This record gives sequence, structure tokens and C-alpha cells, in this order.
Amino acid sequence: MLYFQVMSVRRYIAIWLSFLSFFAGAAPLPFNYGGQEISLGSSKSLAWDAKRSLILADFAQRISPEFHIPDRLKKRVSFWFDIYTAYSANHYVIHHARYPWIVFEVIDTGPQIETGKGPLWLRKQRAQKFVNRRKAQIRQVLKDLSRNPKRFRSPEHKRLFKLVQENAPGKSLKRKFRLALHSVRAQLGQKDFFHSGLEQSSHYLPHMEEEFERLGLPKELTRMPFVESSFNTKARSRVGASGIWQIMPRTGKAYLTVNQFIDERNNPIKATTAAGRLLRNYQRALKSWPLTITSYNHGIGNIKKAIRAARSEDLADIIDRYHQGDFKFASSNFYACFLAALHAECYHEILFDDIQRLPKKNFVVTQLKTRRKPTTLLKLYGISKEEFLKFNLDLAEAVKSNRTLPPGLKVFLPKRFDKSLAANQMKKVRL
Repeated sequence: MLYFQVMSVRRYIAIWLSFLSFFAGAAPLPFNYGGQEISLGSSKSLAWDAKRSLILADFAQRISPEFHIPDRLKKRVSFWFDIYTAYSANHYVIHHARYPWIVFEVIDTGPQIETGKGPLWLRKQRAQKFVNRRKAQIRQVLKDLSRNPKRFRSPEHKRLFKLVQENAPGKSLKRKFRLALHSVRAQLGQKDFFHSGLEQSSHYLPHMEEEFERLGLPKELTRMPFVESSFNTKARSRVGASGIWQIMPRTGKAYLTVNQFIDERNNPIKATTAAGRLLRNYQRALKSWPLTITSYNHGIGNIKKAIRAARSEDLADIIDRYHQGDFKFASSNFYACFLAALHAECYHEILFDDIQRLPKKNFVVTQLKTRRKPTTLLKLYGISKEEFLKFNLDLAEAVKSNRTLPPGLKVFLPKRFDKSLAANQMKKVRL
């Protein structure tokens, strides 16, 4: 596999974009890299589109071919790539829910939030109301067009007419606009969260890659938590999913210890093993990574139902043909989100200049032979409660209430305890 040095990759992109701007007839825009000024073209949009295209084509061959982007999903993946890498949490991208690459408008609420009057919560509330009004206005224009697509001639009607006509599949104009009318959705940008995830992920990714290699799984799958949680170890969902892998309670209990005092879904390493075993089981049943990864979000039973309804095992066909039950926005976009996040992470040094990636978290793992109180363990290891919990997020409630820990439980300790475990004849174990 061919790998480029960071400097070479950036220089390659800069030169490629310079040629692009030349052939587009654009006046050059200076780009300073390593003390050199290199032309990127007169339009930021032109430069960004070219950079995105290069990265999504995996030009440096950093990603296994089995996770290259299918032609029929390219527009969908491009949309999510922009959400993760171009738009911050102050950006609302108003788009078509069925065909997300149809973007009606992008609203930057940053100036309103930063310079508006009143407390922060009130400024955010005003910004949200403005976005809601704009969505309503867009719906009204689409409603007009759904009645008579060619009758209205205002600039806004013309703009949305052209946008939907050229980008929405299908032949019937009225049907296109009726669907668009009921599909107006606002997506918050996630560049800030993705940036944070890039910094946090390096704590765990080396261990996660080792574990997936042990399980016989592609290392690319370890990037799924960028979609699930942006590697936020405190992530909890409204429906009960928890941890960086956002494992649901029922699934967690099948692979991990999940109870009132111990929740191994919140231990990134233990949860990685569980997620890997689940993905491996799904892959054996479905024989397709797009379907397997979508099943992680939607459930394997529901995916099999979708396959039967769409009469196809091609995910693009299922997305186009199946719009029933819970297979809606989140499930239909999950694989596209994964591919977008995977490519963004693999080329992060081109997209983000200020990433401070955390060092690999080094630890040793031991297994309790007998029941132990957390306070007893802390004294035995000579470790503070705060440091112990940094390595054992799954035991937060047990430590808080000093609940007895069961034999067989795997406990994580800082790497410096390697020698002391041997001295005390305490067994180190694999995950």
C-alpha cells in the first residue's frame, strides 16, 4: 500500500488545485505552505470541491479497496464529509432529507450568537427561531412549486426550481416538489465535534486496531465511533445507548457486563471487543460490509426485512426503494456517514491544521480472582480513585458506592503497574 509523507500529500494537493484553477480560467489565490506561495484558484468553493474529490477518491491509497465509495453513494458521502469537515456547530445546513446532497441553504448563526444581546441561551434560541422561519419559507416556496412548477418567477422560486429539477431523481416535476416539500430538514455542522474526536481517538485507536486485527476484522471499522460518538467517552443517547460505540443495553448484556453498578459499554477497550464480535457475527450472516455496518445501527433483523422488501442486497438499492418502518434518515445514511468519517480521519492532516492528538493510553490488564471492594483495590494498587476511574470508566458507579466487584472482572491499570503486578504475583491477562 502506498503512503505519502504529510508534506508530500499537501504539496501534491496544492499543485493539483493550482492546475485546476488554471484550466478553470480562475485568477490564483495564494496558499502559503512551508514558506512557499502556491496557487489554489480564485474560488474557495472550487478549491474545497477539488480537495474533497481527491480525498474521497483515496488518492494516496490509505484505505482498503473494500471501503472505497460506491458510485451511487458518492453524493451522499460528500454531503456528510462536508458536515464533518466544513461546517461548525453554528452552521445549519437546510437540505433534502431523502436526497441530502440537495442543499437548499446554509445558515451561519455564529455572528448572531457571538454578537447578539442577552445571555447565551437566549441568543441560541433566537438563532434557532431564525432557522425555523427560514425552513418554513423554503417549504412555502416548494409548496408553490408542487402546485405548478413553472408558474412562479421570483428569484427564490427560480433558484429552488433549478436546484430540485436538476438534482432530485425522477421524471415528474410535481412529484419531485411534493417530496421535497415534506423533506426539508436542518443538519447541524459537526466539524467541532469531529475535531475533538480526532484528538481523543488517538488515546484508544492503537489498542482498537490491535483488537480488531485479533478478531480478523479490517482496521477501518475502528473509525465507526467517529459517527457514533466522536469518541466522547461520556456519550449517552436518549434511547439508552452508551459509550463511544453507543451500544444499546440489550446488546451490551449479550456481550458485556451491564448492570446498575458496572457498565462495560463505557470502557472503550471492552466495548471495542464487544462491537467487534457483533460486527463479525453480522458479516458472517450478511457477507457485505455496507449491510453489516448499517445493521450495527438498524439491527440485523430489520436489515434482512429491508433486503426482502427491496429485493436486493445492494445498499444503494435498499436506500432508494425501502422507506418503511425505522429505516429512515439515520439508518439510510449510516454507511455514508462511516465512509465520510473514515476518509476524513485518514486524511485529517490535510483538513485540520491544529490537531493535538493525545498519546496512546498505555495500560496493563489484570483479572480479579476473588470478590473485592473498590476501596480495597485502591489500597492494594496504591492508586487514587481519580486515576483508577480514568482507566476504568465502566466501574464509576461501583467505585462511587464502594460496591463489591465480582471475581473474573478485568481491571485496567496504568502501565507503570506492570512490575508491581508481577511482584505481587497478580496475573496479567489479555482483553
